[in-house]
Amino acid sequence: MYDHLRQATFHLDDAGVEWVRDTLASLTPAERVGQLFVHISMGADDGAIDRLARLQPAGITRFHGPDLQAEVGFVSRAREAVRLPMFVSADLEGSRMSLPFGTEVPNPLALAAVDDVAATTAISEIMAEEAKAIGINWSFTPVIDINAAFRSPIVAPRGFGSDVDRIERHALAQIAAFQAAGVAATVKPWPGEGHADRDQHLVTTINPLALEAWEATHGRLYRAAVAQGVMAVMSAHIAFPAFAAAMGAEGVEQYRPASVSRHLNEELLRKRLGFNGLIVSDATPMAGFGAWGPREEMLPEVIENGCDVILFSDDPEGDHAIIAKAVQDGRISAARHEAALVRVLGLKAALGLHRAEPEVRPEALGRPEARAVARAVPGRATPLVKDVRGMLP
Repeated sequence: MYDHLRQATFHLDDAGVEWVRDTLASLTPAERVGQLFVHISMGADDGAIDRLARLQPAGITRFHGPDLQAEVGFVSRAREAVRLPMFVSADLEGSRMSLPFGTEVPNPLALAAVDDVAATTAISEIMAEEAKAIGINWSFTPVIDINAAFRSPIVAPRGFGSDVDRIERHALAQIAAFQAAGVAATVKPWPGEGHADRDQHLVTTINPLALEAWEATHGRLYRAAVAQGVMAVMSAHIAFPAFAAAMGAEGVEQYRPASVSRHLNEELLRKRLGFNGLIVSDATPMAGFGAWGPREEMLPEVIENGCDVILFSDDPEGDHAIIAKAVQDGRISAARHEAALVRVLGLKAALGLHRAEPEVRPEALGRPEARAVARAVPGRATPLVKDVRGMLP
């Protein structure tokens, strides 16, 4: 049950494995439910801290405000409110997603345009250092979609463009830089998109590729990330009908989104690609998730069909109740529940969260030398100007 924690991507020693085993044994039924969730977090009111204390989630995804000291204080209070070490996650994508009080860095598309892996590494190191300095230990990046359709609304500057070779070079560099700094990287959104004008925020997306074409593109990218040791994969509300059909799915079941697909999570990602790390769902309030079925039915399927963590909730208390009931009535099997918890705790131990609270260092944010590097890199890319207001001659 614990042997896989000694292997990639966890690489735990005896003490780490023992901590996972002992911590799992100590969890109350309510904590065993709470550790399946990462909740969205913004603002700094006491109600948010009270909720964390009640629900005891695995972690939060923090959307930071501009007040650095307020952010430091909130994360400190949040850590005090929960019994177990806590994930603090964010989307480290650069550009508009840069930390508001840190160094503004170029987005992935700009890095791909420069196409200098050393520059991508330098920018990623800045992002990771500043993330750690504010308490972030998990990033939901890099995006390894392929911007194959120019109308694709979801990839755009969040990914490294349309060339698979280039995407692979820069994504692997970012994974290496993040994880060397102690920030878990996440490749997303599994099993890949960028071929249509759908947006999973609004509707279940479909990867239309045949198996051979997928293996040469998205499959290649995910295999490379797994070989690099990426710690997490985000399973998205994206269907892959060619693979589902090959596994015997018929009719509408071919279009089941990955976030609730045993075929895509267990068979393709775990068995065929050999991924041993943590699988987190994409944000479950998205319409691409809700369009598939009632939340009361679908939320347990996230865990039962291969994800280890449920991301976000518009009704955290209600969703905890849904999962607690599903555990009790067997819709989430004891084996799947246990496996998910082991990987959640295993990732915490792999990040060293079981040994000590991370040191918060606000002085490391926005250093002049980091800003100089961040300003120099995008200047090497060709600017694209869209004259939407007709201001240019």
